Amino acid sequence: MRKKPQQQRAKLIVDHILQAAQICIVEQGLMQITTPKIAEKAGVSVGSLYQYFENKEEIIQELLRRKSENLGLALKQMVVTQEQLSIQEIIPLSIQFGFDVMRAESGFFIEVLKHWHGYNNSEAAQILEKHFFEVGMYLFNRFYRHWDFETLKHKSFVIINSTLFTMMRYVSNNSFLISEQQLRDELSNMILAYLAQK
Repeated sequence: MRKKPQQQRAKLIVDHILQAAQICIVEQGLMQITTPKIAEKAGVSVGSLYQYFENKEEIIQELLRRKSENLGLALKQMVVTQEQLSIQEIIPLSIQFGFDVMRAESGFFIEVLKHWHGYNNSEAAQILEKHFFEVGMYLFNRFYRHWDFETLKHKSFVIINSTLFTMMRYVSNNSFLISEQQLRDELSNMILAYLAQK
């Protein structure tokens, strides 16, 4: 961001700009939005918008950064509160959580995922990766205490990235001949088989 809001009024303006950007992305598509369209939707002048953001890309990056932080925290909360479940139950539950989030908010995430190649090195992607890695380490350390740290780290990396990539491809491209439930079950089976390997 060009300028961090300090006063409550300034924070509200930034929140309105980010909410407006999300609505514009859903209604017009990620590539079609402009700063004037966002400003109009937010009910602020373009000059006010430029006080906080240099361009639309900065707005999108800040919006995705916040969404990634909230998503990561929600996933952690969901996993930590399911202590009574087995790993065989938690994995499909986590995958379903991912599908539900991707389909939420009127298609916002689906539109972003269609252009994820442009954001996979962004701060938002790094935040998500950090949260997912911490969840993976927590889960696998809970159920596979005999593994050393390097094994936990490597298995977490492979599982998280292969699962996320498959889910993102599926949600952003509706031409696959498999239902969401079937894909969730297949991914769960794949992960459990991988975890069972010595």
